Amino acid sequence: MTTIKDQVAVEATVAEREWADVIEAAMAAVAGCFTLREPRLPARQMCEAMLMELGTRNCWTLAEALGHCGPHRLQHFLARARIDHDLARNRPAAWLTSELADGQAVLVVDETDDEKSSIDAVGAAHQYSGALGGVGLCQVAVHLTYASVRGHAMIDRELYLPAAWAADEDRRLLPHVPDERELATKP
Repeated sequence: MTTIKDQVAVEATVAEREWADVIEAAMAAVAGCFTLREPRLPARQMCEAMLMELGTRNCWTLAEALGHCGPHRLQHFLARARIDHDLARNRPAAWLTSELADGQAVLVVDETDDEKSSIDAVGAAHQYSGALGGVGLCQVAVHLTYASVRGHAMIDRELYLPAAWAADEDRRLLPHVPDERELATKP
């Protein structure tokens, strides 16, 4: 005779294995993004910790959740790991879209603005902000999300470079804004 407790334990074990398989597939998709093998473990750990139910997420809380004695491993990974960032964006996006694929999927374009206190942040300018309810000093990013009945995931993003930044060569030098970047409308 099976009890409810046994059934719950079996379902939890199956769910844990499924999550482990998903994490394994996701990490396989990004493995080639690292020039060295060593950063793969902290990358995996960080992804697993980001999926945990935590009040706030920073290197301290993630390290504590993982059982590390401090945030140093994760901070070292974030600051020093050599990562092909374009590949790290494109490979998971391709993997996610294949996992979430269905005939009714759509792409959703959304812009998100963050209020800034200084014009030193790349792209920060006085521009319209929905969050502020008008014009204010903010930085705007445009996000592309793939959405289907099976779920949704962000697959691309781009920082919007307003006219004041696009036209000012000196301003673009310090934060290393590429020369080929130019003013483009958000859409």
